[in-house]
Amino acid sequence: MDRQFLENLLRMLKFLSSMSAVSAGKILGAVLCLATLSPMYFTHSAPRVIESTRYITKALQIYSFKISDLNGYWKWPLCVYGVVAARDAVDCNRNLLFSRSRANCQVVTEKDPFLHLTGPSRAIVADEPVDFEVELKIKCGTNQSQDIALISSTYHYTSRGDAAFFSGRSCSATLSLETVPRAAQATILSIRVVGGVSLFEFGGRVACSFSTEEYVDPTCEQVVLVESAEKIPEDDGYLTLSRKVVTAGLQGGLQVAIQAYGGSDRPSVSGLLYFPSQYCRVSRRTCLVGGFEVEVTVAWSWFVQDKMEIL
Repeated sequence: MDRQFLENLLRMLKFLSSMSAVSAGKILGAVLCLATLSPMYFTHSAPRVIESTRYITKALQIYSFKISDLNGYWKWPLCVYGVVAARDAVDCNRNLLFSRSRANCQVVTEKDPFLHLTGPSRAIVADEPVDFEVELKIKCGTNQSQDIALISSTYHYTSRGDAAFFSGRSCSATLSLETVPRAAQATILSIRVVGGVSLFEFGGRVACSFSTEEYVDPTCEQVVLVESAEKIPEDDGYLTLSRKVVTAGLQGGLQVAIQAYGGSDRPSVSGLLYFPSQYCRVSRRTCLVGGFEVEVTVAWSWFVQDKMEIL
């Protein structure tokens, strides 16, 4: 640790000592901790126990993070690593949307300028303002000392608009999102190709969206759970997903769109599933994709609005 960091930490500890235990704990958590609260906290609760307006809240749906407006010095592609995170009032901890080390940087191109998001780890509560943090760097050489900051920025989101904007010396970025009133959080526990068939040998795409009707709306934005032009890894038929937690309104449901890309001797095939929203329990449905059965399992839960209330 450098001297400046230690001095800042000392000032923070002195400040915390003058506060109440609850307030100090939240702020200290915001500085040091990642969000660890389960998105399935109420999944296995009896409905009559949690059916209360106390747990109804607004929540954010996170769609994408796009890098744009490179300055004249930088050219595509970029080798990007770092963190994109959100903090809400539940615990003020860092809820990671994107996190990559220098050794595992993402190659971002002009054709595909979107970060491959892996979070949030639980849905983001939006009854109070949400703070977003972006710390991204460009890998420039063999040594980390040669790397350059891409964006170091924050955004205080107050549920107005459908995006958060970030600016840096090297580029700009846009986080696309949506505020969902009366929300539930859904965790995609598994997507399994029944029978062990290698359905995604040539790649594919699995995405979901919130809908109030059981039909495909081509204009709605989607949360991409996994997408690849190459073979998608499967373990005994189970797909490896990049993202698992999404937000759905209680008055509607979750559409899961499954597409398996085709190869030289196989056409592309697709299937669609619709899950009516719930506030607890686990639901499981199947559909046919190119004649093969695909099973999707979703866990539902309402929200913990203040982590201190369940300690």
